[in-house]
Amino acid sequence: MRTAVDQVGKSAFLSSDRMISLSDTIFGVAMTLQASTLLPSIQTLKGSVADIIQDMRGQFIAVALGFAISGSYWIVQQRRLAMIKTVTPLQTLLHFLFLFLFVLLPFSTGIWGQYGATRPVVVLYGSHLLLIALVNLLLWVDMHRSVAAHAQIVRSSLAVALFVLALLLGAMRPVLAPYLWLAVFATSFIGPDLARRFYDA
Repeated sequence: MRTAVDQVGKSAFLSSDRMISLSDTIFGVAMTLQASTLLPSIQTLKGSVADIIQDMRGQFIAVALGFAISGSYWIVQQRRLAMIKTVTPLQTLLHFLFLFLFVLLPFSTGIWGQYGATRPVVVLYGSHLLLIALVNLLLWVDMHRSVAAHAQIVRSSLAVALFVLALLLGAMRPVLAPYLWLAVFATSFIGPDLARRFYDA
């Protein structure tokens, strides 16, 4: 009887393969749509190709950063889901929230590309990135029993801290925020070493 109940409970969980498939689709669409934010400006600009590229430099940077962020988190998502066979209801909720934030990323990327690194735009885009990093951290914390997740928890905590710092500095000096957003990628290299020191202490 106990075995039957356990099987019914487990059947209520989603398989990680199904979540991987959904994640791949959403990340693929979100990463593609970010490039489409360039189209309205391309259609209105006139002049030589060099002039158009110069005028759209800020938008290209916004799209490149958004694509890089999406790609890095897609890799993180793949690693996380490869560590489990099923996804609990709590993890399912967090995964849907995580993916929904990436569905919205082309929208905030388009705003940044269109209006530049002004204070309202930096706060909006920075808050969006902070929410993504926070949900990512919560997903890793939920998997804290796995030793392999420890380095990711430290790395994700550093990313959240950098995004908070970027948000605070960006509210005062908007031009500084993109540099801190780029610095988040450094957590991929220092996160594992810090995790070993933290958990060995």
